[in-house]
Amino acid sequence: MDRKSSLIYVAAALVALLLYCVTLWQPERQLRLHQANLLRAVEKRDWERLATFFAEDYSDRWGHDKAIVIERAREVFRQFLFVKVRHTVISIERAGDSAAVSAKISIEGSGGPLAQFAQERIATLAEPFIFRWSKRSWKPWDWQLREVNQPELEIPEL
Repeated sequence: MDRKSSLIYVAAALVALLLYCVTLWQPERQLRLHQANLLRAVEKRDWERLATFFAEDYSDRWGHDKAIVIERAREVFRQFLFVKVRHTVISIERAGDSAAVSAKISIEGSGGPLAQFAQERIATLAEPFIFRWSKRSWKPWDWQLREVNQPELEIPEL
């Protein structure tokens, strides 16, 4: 292979890589990936990974901060012998460096009474969950969760 052919192949590979990165780093695609990976961390009970998705200033209408959400998720999902968290993204609305991902969530699994209660309660919700994300830096993948809301869900204080 001569030098000119080698340069053409290298240039083509670089263009392909550039196109892949541009596609991967589109905000909507990043939000879909973050949403899926957040729920996968819950499903796998990987609490350290889950914590990386939350903004330090996370808060929700139930009065939870980042630490409380992780603690309560750990307590609820400890009740499951096995669990599958499914989601369907309904819409993504972006405004600058903020976005709202609307998603229907379902939990399937087997476990104790608290696990059964959680599954049944989530299954009865008609409205989707709203996940509010913020882009924290210039990096296209630097999205963090700052709030979750679901208007029908009531979570009692412990």
